[in-house]
Amino acid sequence: MMKMIDRLEHSIINLDIEGATDACNELVKSSMVPTDEIFRAIGRALDVVGRKYEEGEYFLSELIMAGEVVKEGMKLIEPIYKRDEKVAIATVVLATVRGDLHDIGKNIFSMLLQSSGFKVIDLGIDVSAENIVKTVRDNNPEILGLSSLLTTTLSEIENVIGELKKAGLRDKVKVIVGGAALNEDVVDKNEVDAWGKTAVEGLRICRQWFG
Repeated sequence: MMKMIDRLEHSIINLDIEGATDACNELVKSSMVPTDEIFRAIGRALDVVGRKYEEGEYFLSELIMAGEVVKEGMKLIEPIYKRDEKVAIATVVLATVRGDLHDIGKNIFSMLLQSSGFKVIDLGIDVSAENIVKTVRDNNPEILGLSSLLTTTLSEIENVIGELKKAGLRDKVKVIVGGAALNEDVVDKNEVDAWGKTAVEGLRICRQWFG
């Protein structure tokens, strides 16, 4: 069994869809599947992929491909982890703020989060503060991720934080932001918990919080 888990881990690192799916098929056939070990292996593999990306060995295409490898494997083991209520590390609500239509970075972040065992509620692009707050209130997520690539939408980050405070929800959720328009000054001004410069760094932060 551990041999198949090791094969899954190495297949993700090497961007080998066939190897990953073969390993997952074997895991599904087992009557005793260590779900936690599967997700730990996926997490370790994504850590390696992330390091390769940050060191310039892998590029954006390889980062996306690694996510696709994991996604295909997750489809096969879905019957296992859907039965395990403890499998979700935490729930994350994601949104590109109102006025911004960019979502590539957010989508990669979402894919990495799901691959690592987080439950993701993705509200999409151009999302109002009111909708974000309502989703946080209704779903009680541990993390809220906000994306802003346009400097013209930076005020929406502040607006969302303000609305969370008004609703009495700010202290109940960790807020991480990302996007080309952001920097440390913006983060400090808006009193958010973290800034992920890349999707990989964002995943690392979320795993430090709840992994």
